[in-house]
Amino acid sequence: MNYASKILTYLGGDNRFSQVLLVAGAPPVEKKGTEFHIVINTVLTPDDIRDTLATLASHARRSGPTDMGKHGVFAFGMPNLGRFRVHYLTQRGSDFVAIQRMTYDIPKLETLLSSPEQMTLMESSLNQPDGGIVLFTGPSSDALSQLLYASLARLNATQNKIIYILEQSLSYLLRHRNSVVIQVEVGTDIPTLSEGIQNSLCLAPDLVYIRDPKTPGEYASLMCAAEAGALVLISIVSFNEQHMMNDLKARIPDDFPTLNRLIRKTIKVSTDPSGTIRLGEFSGS
Repeated sequence: MNYASKILTYLGGDNRFSQVLLVAGAPPVEKKGTEFHIVINTVLTPDDIRDTLATLASHARRSGPTDMGKHGVFAFGMPNLGRFRVHYLTQRGSDFVAIQRMTYDIPKLETLLSSPEQMTLMESSLNQPDGGIVLFTGPSSDALSQLLYASLARLNATQNKIIYILEQSLSYLLRHRNSVVIQVEVGTDIPTLSEGIQNSLCLAPDLVYIRDPKTPGEYASLMCAAEAGALVLISIVSFNEQHMMNDLKARIPDDFPTLNRLIRKTIKVSTDPSGTIRLGEFSGS
C-alpha cells in the first residue's frame, strides 16, 4: 500500500525539521529526541515501502539518470506542505527510507557561538572586500551546516547581496529578505556540482556557499568564482585541519598553489558537550 500522502501530510503539519523512518516489519515512526513516535499504526511490508518510495520519487524533478539504483537521495516541494528530502538504501533485500521535512527555522548565529569574540571572527570571515575563499572545516557536518546557514541568514537579513548556495542536499531553506537567495540542489536542479558553480558565474553572486567539493573540476570552477570577485565559502568535513590541507594538495596538485593564494581564512569548527559551536583560525598551508 502507498502511504506517501499520509506521511507528507503529517510532516507538513509543522514548520520544523522532522523525519519519518520507514523500515519493513515496523510502523512508520518519527524520532523525537530519544523516543520514537508512531506516525501510522500499520506494520509496513517491503511492498508498502517500495510503493511509497515510488510515489515520493514521482514528485521529484530529477536531473541526470532516472534509474534510482539501490541507494540515493532526492528532494521535491509540495504546495502548502513544504519541501522534502528523501534518503533511501537497500538492506537485506528491502528498502529503508528516511523522509525529512526541510525547514526555514535556522538557528540564530549569536545563540550558536560561545562568545562575542567568536562572533567577531565569524563576521570578519564573511567580510572580505576582494572576494576569495574561506574554508570551514570540522568533524561535524551538522555543526558546519548550522554555522554557515546561521551566518547566511544573518547576511540575508542585514545586507543587500546575491547569495548562491549549492549543495548535494540542501540543509535548510532561506527566504529572500534584504538579499536575493538562490539555492540549487545537485541531482535535483542540476546534474553536477561543477556545472552548478559554472552557472553561478552568469549571475555574478556576491557570496557563494559550496558544501564538500571533491573533484579537480569542482575546485577549478570555484576558483574561477573567487577570481571573479565572489566570496566563496566552502565547508569540508574533516577531523584534522592539516590532513584536510594535505588531502587538497594531493587532490589538486597543479591547482593547489592558486587555491592557497585565494584562501583568506581557514576556520576550525568544533562543538562542546552543550552543543555550543567554537571557532578557531588555522594558519597552516
